[in-house]
Amino acid sequence: ERVTFHRLVAAEWFKFRTVRSNLIALASAVAATTGLGVLFSWLIGRDAEELAELAADGRGLTQVALSGFDLTSMIIAILGVSLVAVEYQTGLIRNWFAAAPDRRRVLLAKVTVFAAVVFAAVVAAGTAALYLSQLVIPDSLPNVGLLDDGVLRMIAGTAAYAAAIATMGIGLGFVLRSTASGAGVVLSLLLVAPIMSNFIPGTAGEWFTKLLPSNAASSMNDTGFEPGLLSAGWGAAVLAGWAILAVGAAAISVSRRDA
Repeated sequence: ERVTFHRLVAAEWFKFRTVRSNLIALASAVAATTGLGVLFSWLIGRDAEELAELAADGRGLTQVALSGFDLTSMIIAILGVSLVAVEYQTGLIRNWFAAAPDRRRVLLAKVTVFAAVVFAAVVAAGTAALYLSQLVIPDSLPNVGLLDDGVLRMIAGTAAYAAAIATMGIGLGFVLRSTASGAGVVLSLLLVAPIMSNFIPGTAGEWFTKLLPSNAASSMNDTGFEPGLLSAGWGAAVLAGWAILAVGAAAISVSRRDA
């Protein structure tokens, strides 16, 4: 029976949802976004100056509600790498390549499933964080809903960033075939590179900072809190470029290297 891309996607989805560790990691990512968002909202709700900023712009509350995403991004990155690396380490990937000789379709199926699951999970977590955070701040602040100016865009943009991170994790899993190595590269890009960019002088440092995935995502969200970033359109393009680069490198790797 012919192995179609649809069947590969269905098989990858079945594998993902039937492995308990995957579900636990995804639940941890959702809990990090929601729980930390509520916690930070509660803490800022005790600061008069911060309260004034939140009251002036509903997007401020949304940004605080989504502030737990830094931890979420690390969980997603590591999970993406491990989904592939574990299959290489156990030899399971050979069975998939035997069933589907076009290895690039296997790669795309994994990316499709994981990116879609992550996008949906982060949208749900971000929405929950937004509404739950309003339960722990003073009643004097106005309620903020998904349809308020910029709110839905920020949540969707954060989810798109999460999907890009998921894609990068899968790509690095195929290239490096090691959870530790792949996670190290992704986390260095997400956490270390933004810090190191402060030490690059002049225009080169400014552009390096703008082109980092986290800053590209901030540009795409158009929060208005971080001046000097790219436009929203260019931010989305740069973020897509990082994801395409990871998938392209993975496609070359699976085409030229033995499993």
